Amino acid sequence: MDAAEAGVARLRVLGERVTPARRAVLRVLAETADHLCVEDVLARADLIVPGLHRTTVYRAVETLGELGLVTHVHPAHGPVVYHLAAGLTGETHLHVRCRRCGAIQDVPADLLDEVADRLARTTGFQLQPDHAALTGVCRTCGDRPNAGTGAAIRPA
Repeated sequence: MDAAEAGVARLRVLGERVTPARRAVLRVLAETADHLCVEDVLARADLIVPGLHRTTVYRAVETLGELGLVTHVHPAHGPVVYHLAAGLTGETHLHVRCRRCGAIQDVPADLLDEVADRLARTTGFQLQPDHAALTGVCRTCGDRPNAGTGAAIRPA
């Protein structure tokens, strides 16, 4: 069973309706590794179920998120982006976003474990890094000259 079918099965187990929009959103997110904003989800879902309304897709994404089937990330700039939850994919990860090109990449989920542990011990703060994207400069952009100065940004 693929991730979209697993999502549909989970909806049924939860006693939730399996609407064409929910099914299409699950299919769209299962078929890409990209992090999609709702407009991108709508454009791709419209190929599966022609004529879907923007509001219907927004509601489907929101409901699937509330049910734990879809997660979202808040990049530093730009719209919220979505992907299937780890419960459907079996893969947990964090996100990094290039401040130059805007690309969002997945990084290992345990990357910030030591930082989270230290924060909890020293300040009592419980870090939840899976909801936001860390920003920096990707390798490709770091190797290109800076648009303003001609100087290259080198990764540390």
